[in-house]
Amino acid sequence: MWHFPWKLTATFVGGLLASPLLSKLLLPLVIEFQKRREIAVAARAVIQRQLDPLLKAADELQAKLRALAEEDFVEFCRMPGTELDSAELVNLCSTLYLMAQFWGRLELLRREAFHVELSRNRQGKMLQNFLRCLESKRVRLVDRAWQRAIGDSVILMNGSDFGILSFKSFVEQYETSERLRAWMRPLQEVLFETRYRRTRQRVLQYGVIMHALIDTLDPKHYTTNYRPPYPNKLSKRTKHELIGRVFGIYLVEVRHPEKYTGALTRKNKGRRFNSTPFTRR
Repeated sequence: MWHFPWKLTATFVGGLLASPLLSKLLLPLVIEFQKRREIAVAARAVIQRQLDPLLKAADELQAKLRALAEEDFVEFCRMPGTELDSAELVNLCSTLYLMAQFWGRLELLRREAFHVELSRNRQGKMLQNFLRCLESKRVRLVDRAWQRAIGDSVILMNGSDFGILSFKSFVEQYETSERLRAWMRPLQEVLFETRYRRTRQRVLQYGVIMHALIDTLDPKHYTTNYRPPYPNKLSKRTKHELIGRVFGIYLVEVRHPEKYTGALTRKNKGRRFNSTPFTRR
């Protein structure tokens, strides 16, 4: 029975690699391979450290947005905007804090990944796509500069470690610090404007993308909680925007986008649609 001459082959290959000329030719390839491997390892390390707390912050925020959607943001429709009582203040601060906490986690990720190519990692690449989408002009809730400032305002530094301000400390600082209230004002204005349908739909769209981020990066929900979508709260225009642009351009890796939009399904990369009746709110 014939056997492949492994020992002879190994000896031959070893002899070739021992050749000074061949070693000189292969050295750049070896260096490039090592460099790519180090980049991939660095990206994986950043994702392992930052993804779990980021998903937890996203999960808390999405839960709050879904609760607000179920009640048509009546919480903010009833707020006077000035001279809030203690209950109204806590309700306002809870949403402000959850937004700021999520954006703070994005800032921590951005800082740690400054010299790292996250796209080398599969999860990192998907996360980057979601962040580009969330910060795009027609999706973001406040200007990018304001978003980063709001995220920075809740970051705590303890030596070489970074964390997020607790909710209790956030409420206390919001009550006493005019500077913090100034940083939060653009986001607060958006929340008060949810009494208007157009702004309400913007926030609902943001919540849908957060929901897709959680389901895509934690599909088995080891870190997050499963929650049903709210397509009945979306207008037809918002559904078309989500299917045609958000899921059709930015987030093509999201499977079954119709889960979030309900009545509309993606066809031909989001350019054509089928629609069925749905409840408008």
